[in-house]
Amino acid sequence: MGSGNKLFGAYDIRGTYGQALNEDFAFKLGRAFGRFLSSGERLRVLVGHDSRTHSPCLTEALIAGLTTAGHDVVNLSVASTPMIAWFGATNGFDASIAVTASHLGKEHNGFKLYTGKANPIGAGNGLKEIEKILNELEPVNGKKPGSVSQIDGVQQYIEYLTSMLAPHRRLKVAIDVGHGAAAPEVIELLRTCKSVDFVALSCTVDGEFPARSPNPLDEGALVELSKLVVDEKCDFGVAFDGDADRAIFVDENGTMIATDLMIGVVGAHLIENKGTGTVVFDLRASRSVGEHIESLGGKAVRTGVGTMFIKNNMVEHKAIFAGELSGHYYYGDMHDSDNAMRTLIEVINLVSRKGHPLSAHIEPLSRYSSSGEINLRVAGIDQVLRHLDEAITGGAKDHIDGLSVNFPQWWFAARGSQTEPVLRLTVGAVSREILEEQTKHLIGVINQVKVPVVTSDCN
Repeated sequence: MGSGNKLFGAYDIRGTYGQALNEDFAFKLGRAFGRFLSSGERLRVLVGHDSRTHSPCLTEALIAGLTTAGHDVVNLSVASTPMIAWFGATNGFDASIAVTASHLGKEHNGFKLYTGKANPIGAGNGLKEIEKILNELEPVNGKKPGSVSQIDGVQQYIEYLTSMLAPHRRLKVAIDVGHGAAAPEVIELLRTCKSVDFVALSCTVDGEFPARSPNPLDEGALVELSKLVVDEKCDFGVAFDGDADRAIFVDENGTMIATDLMIGVVGAHLIENKGTGTVVFDLRASRSVGEHIESLGGKAVRTGVGTMFIKNNMVEHKAIFAGELSGHYYYGDMHDSDNAMRTLIEVINLVSRKGHPLSAHIEPLSRYSSSGEINLRVAGIDQVLRHLDEAITGGAKDHIDGLSVNFPQWWFAARGSQTEPVLRLTVGAVSREILEEQTKHLIGVINQVKVPVVTSDCN
């Protein structure tokens, strides 16, 4: 069996379980990744998986491939992707693998590969080579297989996170686990943390995801959380995705908070704690995020979309924090990795210390209007971007990731999807009227090349 080109993406491996992505593929991936790591030296590899019903059998096959390649494997069993990456880097493993399809539906699965320093392995730093090795695998040789052991890392992980918890007053916080991989970690948090009153939703492991979509940004996914926050008079609520590397917050009124504004709020909180620091955010974020960070004496760095852009800029600028519109939040003191649970801890510290509701912290960053991310199906993304570049004149341009143009009263970012013929457009403006006018204008310019299908609207 070939690797199935569609399985290998820019940042990870994903597919529909039972088709090209199956136990045979997982075994071969384990062998290929093992050879990629070392052709002779016996290494220690950490493996964990999410709550999907087929994740345990894929994990078993993956481990068999890794041990066949001669490496020793430690199995965390059910664990969030941030925990797997952190635990591996903190405890000296040579590499880590999360078996997960993250926020995708229950029929999907996949693999996220990490170096020993919690750096994700993507197409630009090894994933293509691993795919090539997998496609050229020879029959299993007589190499002495590695060992397999089990470990429960939840206590160490939660102890580390709660060591940073310092509430100034008692809060009540709602957590929607969504029956995802974070369930064991949240259960441990609730068991050990006595300084916060937590109310949990869907806090059991269930790969059928019966309560809601594993993607908390899907329509209707936050309804139960928002209701719980209001009914229980919580200070705020948070929802995790399937592997708990994303966090979506709602305020004390049950209103969802835009993820870019949360970047500004959490980044500002960390800068105030440290006195200074650099915050990295992707180019889709509101202009208010950078302005807010700089007003507090911090340095704001815009970058392209995706983990590799974020991680590279965090290292280059020695950033203390970073965030993406997708709900990923990264921490410089956690191996520059994303961590949804850490973000929950920081928001608790912020709200309890300041004495103001979460909505009050968001308000100063809400002065601009935003389209959100608009998806336009086009033929020839590069052609469309070139046309936009030529047609839109007079603004300050950059080409960090696609095309970004800034005018005094409005701005936009346009870039191609990594996986499908879709142009992703984000527009911001100083007023709703200007936003609607310029969004309509931009879509009209794009239509001059090829009429797109709009799959999500301004919000």
